[in-house]
Amino acid sequence: MLKTKYERMNKEEKKKLVEKYKKNDSGLAIYNRLIRLNITGILGIIFSSFLFISQYKSLEILDYLTIIPLFLASLLFVIMAHKLKLKVLNNFLIKNKI
Repeated sequence: MLKTKYERMNKEEKKKLVEKYKKNDSGLAIYNRLIRLNITGILGIIFSSFLFISQYKSLEILDYLTIIPLFLASLLFVIMAHKLKLKVLNNFLIKNKI
């Protein structure tokens, strides 16, 4: 797969790009939503792990039907938030020709 323009940047350039993106009003709103998605996903993973560990000895089928989808949905939240962040920052980089 080809690398995007954002992926070819070094760490300092990426930090500068994120700072420029956060200065934009719509950029700040979208960035905050992506952070919220990450936090929601991480909390879901932690909660599903807690449910699994706390009920390990007495797990039933219904417990599996609750824990596994919660874990998978939370993992999907984290992965998609990361992909959306890369896509949004890459589009911002291309439009502004930084």
